[in-house]
Amino acid sequence: MNGDDLTKEELLSRFLQLEQRVEEVEQENAKLREKLQEKDERIEELETRLRKYENPHTPPSKRRSGTDESPTSQDDEDDDIRTDGGTPGRKDGHDPEWRSTADPDEEIEVTCDCCPECGDHFDESVGVSPRLVEEIPDPQPPEITRYNRHYYQCDSCGTETVAAHPDCPDEGQFGVNVIAQSALSRYDHRLPYRKIADRFEQLHGLELSGASAWHATERAARAGRCEYEQIRQEIQDANVVHIDETGIKRDGEQAWIWTFKTAQHTLYAVRESRGSDVPVEVLGEDFAGTVICDGWTAYPAFSSNLQRCWAHILREAEDAAEKQAEGEPIYHALRQVYVALQARLESDLTVRERADLQRVARRELESLIERSVPDGPVATLLGKIEGGLDHWLTFVGEPAVSPTNNAAENALREPVVLRKIIGTLRNDRGMFVHETVLSLLATWRQQGRNPYEELRRVVSSNDMISRAHAVPAVETSG
Repeated sequence: MNGDDLTKEELLSRFLQLEQRVEEVEQENAKLREKLQEKDERIEELETRLRKYENPHTPPSKRRSGTDESPTSQDDEDDDIRTDGGTPGRKDGHDPEWRSTADPDEEIEVTCDCCPECGDHFDESVGVSPRLVEEIPDPQPPEITRYNRHYYQCDSCGTETVAAHPDCPDEGQFGVNVIAQSALSRYDHRLPYRKIADRFEQLHGLELSGASAWHATERAARAGRCEYEQIRQEIQDANVVHIDETGIKRDGEQAWIWTFKTAQHTLYAVRESRGSDVPVEVLGEDFAGTVICDGWTAYPAFSSNLQRCWAHILREAEDAAEKQAEGEPIYHALRQVYVALQARLESDLTVRERADLQRVARRELESLIERSVPDGPVATLLGKIEGGLDHWLTFVGEPAVSPTNNAAENALREPVVLRKIIGTLRNDRGMFVHETVLSLLATWRQQGRNPYEELRRVVSSNDMISRAHAVPAVETSG
């Protein structure tokens, strides 16, 4: 049957069926477009999350592995494979380390009279099987001491004086050990203040609230602030300082925690600014040392004596090479320059030899900059190399300067972990405590000192600044 044989009603019926089918297909297409849009949004979300872990500014230690398989799901023979590309355990050629054996404080002879199998009595032992057991004493209850502090009035000038005792704090009802343990539990053991209070009650039967643990930690910070200022003075006088910064929240708003690190000192500063005013405030306008840093604009605005981090630029070059073919030879050439410099600097070079090496390396960097490449990641990379041309090779001329800023990045790891636990600092007092205690603990560890004993020392000194002066800003020099 052809179209000519159909009646008018049949043609109309078929036309209506076709219209209905077209409408159904359009509805299906609309649903498919909606699903496709949802998938595009999901892909964009995942790519955004991935960029947090796979971008040129992410250190290798934080980059995720290329496989989605969990290490625990691998076969037993693969248990030793690490997802970051390294291998577990001590490196080849390194001597093993064993835990040192302590001398016993007491010796107990453990004897037996008869055989546990047959009951026959023993005459004497045929040898000794020693075992050292290390134990800590049972938790001790708190010692409560009342200090009857006599006060006096001078007959000559009328001045009133209250007698002081080295074990009696100038304020509060908690002693030196409680204050030191509160601060250490917060910033070394990363416990919330509520858990610190629970710990004191469980171990010592000392009842105090989370707020009391906070006030004890704040007293530790106020007691150690003078030493914090001493650390700042030492860093101001240093020839080389590593500087870096990372975000932190202050009452839910964006702020930054800065680190200033030398070979013997580490100082943190929590500020609501990420500009050059922070290095000026901490180091002083007349700072004459070399700053090792990344490419953040605040550093050249603060000082012209910089060493830009090679680890950053090499990661950016590798990332550009993955995105654009023209970046592959540039990445390899840049890496070759860095490796060659490192190898050459291993020998004891004279000042003149270092200056010659610096000139040769600069010409090689300039030849990279002169390459013609299309717009894109590689062009951006070459622009960064050109922008820091005066600061990539400082380490060649100055032996004490490192080519990377790994020291400052390592110093920020502990604050980053605490940031994930704390969430946000509440106010200026929280910023003050945070930067002070972190600086003291990090510096004492660098110098091989016991943080707990040092906390007890600074608290015992009773050199505690007032709450009115417990603000995060430090006084500028001069």
